[in-house]
Amino acid sequence: MESNQNQTRVIQYPYPKRRPFFNFVLKIGRLIKKRPIVLNRNEAFEKQAIFISNHSGASGPMNLALFFPSFFIPWGASPMVGNYFSRWKYLYYVFYQQKLGYKKARSYFIATFFALISKRLYKGMDLIPTYEDLRLVKTFRLSENFLLDNKPIFIFPEDSSKGYLDHILQYHEGFLAFSEFFFQKHGIDLPIYTVGFSKKHNKMIIEKPITLQNLYAQGMDRHQAAQHFKDLTNALVAEIKTGK
Repeated sequence: MESNQNQTRVIQYPYPKRRPFFNFVLKIGRLIKKRPIVLNRNEAFEKQAIFISNHSGASGPMNLALFFPSFFIPWGASPMVGNYFSRWKYLYYVFYQQKLGYKKARSYFIATFFALISKRLYKGMDLIPTYEDLRLVKTFRLSENFLLDNKPIFIFPEDSSKGYLDHILQYHEGFLAFSEFFFQKHGIDLPIYTVGFSKKHNKMIIEKPITLQNLYAQGMDRHQAAQHFKDLTNALVAEIKTGK
């Protein structure tokens, strides 16, 4: 039954073109990585939409970039669009040691190499930098422009200050603040598709969309809505693990 629901072969073309280097990386990645099982509960995706997902260690964004059945533009950490030292410092201290728990030596070698190619990778996928200060307005405006060009946004909103946990404890509310911004400016209540991914089981589930204004109409505030999406993500991951 599940094989009939695997939507990885039902990709809707044409997609907007990626930059040549990133297209080359995609082709290589799809040759060497095993395609995950994708259970997609949607017949089609809205082009003006937000996708959200858990990170599942370092593998989630990579697998989604390679095999997700929709084009998207991702949000990402602002240091990763900076100069080499900015990228290396973030990778070495924050991403590999703090978030993934790697030892210093391993973090050093991987960060030194990946910082060399990451700029072209992230430029190739038009990564939108995110900030924790007033520059977040830049994130919103870039996201707005992509959505108005019918290019959906992909966001990993989990609080990873204690690492990438199997069971997410909290979602940051930035994606909801952006949804409010877009609704107030354009009158469009963006559909938000929740994705659950498991590296161990090499499977993802894409749930049907929920709109923020609908949750507000049910009496939720922004914090409660963030927790609702967090709980839904955890439930999808649990479904993958139990097979139910």
